[in-house]
This record gives sequence, C-alpha cells and structure tokens, in this order.
Amino acid sequence: MYYTITLNPAIDMLTKVENFELGKLNRTGESDYVVGGKGINISLLLKNIGKESKALGFIAGFTGYFIKDELKKLGIESDFVETKGFTRINIKLTTDTETEINSQSSKVSAENVKEFFGTLEGLNSEDTVFLSGNIIPGMESDDFVKIAEKVKQKGAKLVVDSNKDMVLNTLKYKPFIVKPNEFELGEMFGVKPNSVEDIKKYARKLQEMGAQNVLVSRGSKGAILFTSNGDVLGANIAKGKVVSTIAAGDSMLAMFVAKYDETKDFKLSLQYASAAGGATSFSAGVGKKELIEELLVQIKVEEVL
Repeated sequence: MYYTITLNPAIDMLTKVENFELGKLNRTGESDYVVGGKGINISLLLKNIGKESKALGFIAGFTGYFIKDELKKLGIESDFVETKGFTRINIKLTTDTETEINSQSSKVSAENVKEFFGTLEGLNSEDTVFLSGNIIPGMESDDFVKIAEKVKQKGAKLVVDSNKDMVLNTLKYKPFIVKPNEFELGEMFGVKPNSVEDIKKYARKLQEMGAQNVLVSRGSKGAILFTSNGDVLGANIAKGKVVSTIAAGDSMLAMFVAKYDETKDFKLSLQYASAAGGATSFSAGVGKKELIEELLVQIKVEEVL
C-alpha cells in the first residue's frame, strides 16, 4: 500500500490575469480550485495511473473538509487528523510570469501530533510511505525526523521530498529515494552547482549519507537519476504548452516509484517520471495517464558520462 503524508495541505487556486497591474483592480478569468500539498499531489498522480494510496496529515475547517471531500470523490482514501482552525488556501497566479502566494494553516496541538503518529501504527514491510513537504505550524522539525524513524521501524519503504534540513536529517534512515531540484541540491551543501559534474559530486554525497537513489530535477534541462547500483541516467523534458508547473516534481517522484515497483527498471522508470512531470505541467492539476503515455515518445533516457 502507498501512504502519502501531507503535514501542511492546501487548496490551490489557479487563476490567470491578463495585463496585470500592481496596485489596481485586476479581474481574473474562471479559476480552478485543486487540492494540493506535495503528498496529496502524489496521491492524485498515483490514482491517475491506477494505484491506490491513503492520504495522511492534518486538515481543519471548511477548507479541510473540501480537501477530504474532493479526495473521496476521486476514490482516494484518507485518514487525516482533524484540528481546529482552517487549512490554507494558496494562490497560483499566471500573468506574464507565474507568481505564488502561499498562506499559512492554523496551528496544530501536541495532542494532534500524537494522534497523527497513531495513524502510522499499521504500517508494515509491504508499504511505501511518501514523506513530503514541510511541517505545519505547531510541529517541530524533529517531529519530521521522528516520522521517518517510525516508518523505518515498521519496515516500510521511505521516500523523502522536503526542504534541505528535513532531507539531510532523514538520510540516516536510508530513504529509497530523495528528489531535490538543482537549486535545493546546492543549498544542502552551501554551494551553487554550475555543471553536471557539480551535480554528480553533491548527489553522490547524498548517497554516501544514506540516500539509496537521488533524482535531481533541473527544470528545462530535464532530470538526472543517481541509482543505487551506480548508474547515472539523464532524461530530457517533453514539449508542450505549460499551464502550471505546480506538482510537476511530485508527479515525477510518484511515477518513478510506482513504475520502479512494477518493473525494477531504473531507465524505464525515469522515462515515465519525466513524462509524468510534463503531463502535469501541461494540465490544470495533476497529469492524466493518457497524457503521460502520449508524452513518453518524446522522452529519451541516456547514461550521463
């Protein structure tokens, strides 16, 4: 079973303004409202490709109920801890450029956190847990690390995608894969990667610190996968009209893990992952299976020397 953890979920309002002017009244076109948060995005992608998952985390208020109801409509199981206050709404504004305005959810209590850890008790060695995103107000950074520890104690496969400190502090639990982008990889080591050789150097450091596999996303330059067997594979990106890049990285990660579980083929899994990232970029929300398969022919995976 796949479990996705979204400690700080959101509703993403995707909207567009023509000729945006700061400080003046601007009118949008029709907006799309999609449930979001890195773990939820992963659950959505898994559902789109026919894989079941259970979404875990915290929700609050009418916005939280919207998330829960939307997932239920899509046939995605959840076991959220319900807290006081409200779950956040983020604005993703497209004008001449993309602008994000991320708000903050209400604070959770120590009892809420304790209840959340109770949702992990049923994990076993047949499960995979995606631990994604950032902590919610009221949690400590150490709580994130304790979740990783709990997952490993239960024998489940751990996948981590978060900020630099969260990732680095969970490497001792040997996650199956971590997925920094190029900037985040440099941030982890206080450097700015200027070449593929730099990316290789620091991705391998993550492996030395405990990550089994490392997937580095590079935007328009594609992605590079560093595998547990020592291979370094590169993939390009698909071409198409970008609607929103939100959740593209989450889609890549979900698709990679799901396809690798099916095939144990790193090269094929990376090809599908890149196609999934493109499908989401070209969609309002997470990409559909049909579009992923349509984009596959554009993706080439080669060894990076």
